[in-house]
Amino acid sequence: MAVAALWIVLVHNSIRDLALMKPTTPSTSQRILELDALRGLAALAVVLFHYTTRYDQLFGYAEPLAVAVPWGHFGVDLFFMLSGFVILMSLERTSSAWKFAWGRFSRLYPAYWASAALTFAVVSLSKLPGHEVSLGEALLNLTMVQALLGAPHIDGAYWSLQAELIFYANILLLFYWGAFRRPTLTVAVWLAMAVAVRLAGGIVAADWPWAGELLSKVATVASLKYIPLFAIGMLFYKCRQSGSVSKEAIAVFVACWATILLFNGFTTAIIDALLGAILLLAVHSRLRFLSCRPLVALGAVSYTLYLVHQNIGYALIRQLQLWGVTPWLAIAGATLFSIMLASWLHRLVELRAMKSLRNLDPARHLAWWPAPHSNS
Repeated sequence: MAVAALWIVLVHNSIRDLALMKPTTPSTSQRILELDALRGLAALAVVLFHYTTRYDQLFGYAEPLAVAVPWGHFGVDLFFMLSGFVILMSLERTSSAWKFAWGRFSRLYPAYWASAALTFAVVSLSKLPGHEVSLGEALLNLTMVQALLGAPHIDGAYWSLQAELIFYANILLLFYWGAFRRPTLTVAVWLAMAVAVRLAGGIVAADWPWAGELLSKVATVASLKYIPLFAIGMLFYKCRQSGSVSKEAIAVFVACWATILLFNGFTTAIIDALLGAILLLAVHSRLRFLSCRPLVALGAVSYTLYLVHQNIGYALIRQLQLWGVTPWLAIAGATLFSIMLASWLHRLVELRAMKSLRNLDPARHLAWWPAPHSNS
């Protein structure tokens, strides 16, 4: 009875939070609500992939699942496209490099630290096999670039955060050096570098493993592995701002798709092309049905949902199965619990930390930081 009552409370709170939550960052007139909705749907797709296909691979269910979401991991590809679009929008509205960097820090790190600490505690207490890390490794995770430092992730989903963070650093440098005065040329050069490093790595890896490893590090630090996805979003933003699509932009779009095809194969290229088409429709307000309150609210908690869902969800599903709960009820319970936990972290940590840190406005003490070059 106590367990049943707990789940009733959790379900009620999750539905209530999503129904009542409103966008909490700049006003809707300054936002494309369809992008918030896509972010929420991408996060939900990743959650369902982990709770169905990936959990079954790692731990197995007591009975076979009638339905799974093996394609849900492509939600991360959509995240990267969205990041490429939004990052240029943010940069063009920022008056200095420091303000942009401080804004990214206040947006990303407090919620990440809280989620990482909570995940570390849950995994340690539940003894989730194959997912435990030492205290020292956990401390390295606080950097968000733990893979570069040779440490495992507290949660496997955190691999994409390092890719996003490095991309932000690279795009900040390029933008403030004026590289986006000619965005299609900048993206084309970036793609060419990605292909060259990938091909060179394949050639030298067999005979000179150290060279292959070095090129892999270069690809990570220069955002070469995922630049085709980030580039799609950046080009969509520039085309939306200019109100037209040039022949050069079309050529670079095709180059992005060809690079994905080269790196990841035909199936991934087709799915990413479909995701790109959905994003294109969204940024031109052709998917207005997505801007309904539940989906926009889900988008608001998408970051914290991504941060807390995987290992905590795995631990919860395992425990529910030990109690005899059927697989799909366990998946539904873990999904609702993760959304509820994400909404709490969003309100109590993410929003409060952003407000407090941004009110500090350290940029006023750093007038010597550069203003952006004009990229118009």
